[in-house]
Amino acid sequence: MMLETLPGEDIVRPTSQKAKEAIFSALQFHVPGADMLDLFAGSGQMGIEALSRGANHCVFVDSSRDAIGVIKRNLNKTGLFKSATVAETDAVRYIQRCKTKFDIIYADPPYRNNIAGSLVGYFSKILNDGGFAAVEAEKEAVLPDYGAGMVLRKRYDYGNTSIWLYVKEEE
Repeated sequence: MMLETLPGEDIVRPTSQKAKEAIFSALQFHVPGADMLDLFAGSGQMGIEALSRGANHCVFVDSSRDAIGVIKRNLNKTGLFKSATVAETDAVRYIQRCKTKFDIIYADPPYRNNIAGSLVGYFSKILNDGGFAAVEAEKEAVLPDYGAGMVLRKRYDYGNTSIWLYVKEEE
């Protein structure tokens, strides 16, 4: 089923099929029953993919009203709205104030803002022990190998994009 997307890659840059396959291949045994957070959700494709693979619930966060509309329409189209929460807010503000714990976080921040590396420090307070965070960033981005309870498990490179997969150390 084709999901709706926002026009123009300057606003939303969909995750490539290869990158999406790599992420879900790496997390395949962790997705069923998981609670997920999809930050900078865009069309919601990553969270919707997780829900279709058996995730329990997904929170979709995006600051764009247009993106929120697309996410809601895609959730309705796929019949997955009952397993979702959609929040129109700034992603960093959301994770700073979040009281919920997640098993998986996916973050695809705008490349132009260069905030991917700073996000990693926030994740350990909202991830369950052993939880995963996948961060999509431009290939030239420099993200930490570890810090704030997070350890880099693997980095995948696809064209001008890198996916950084972190795991939260058990306390």
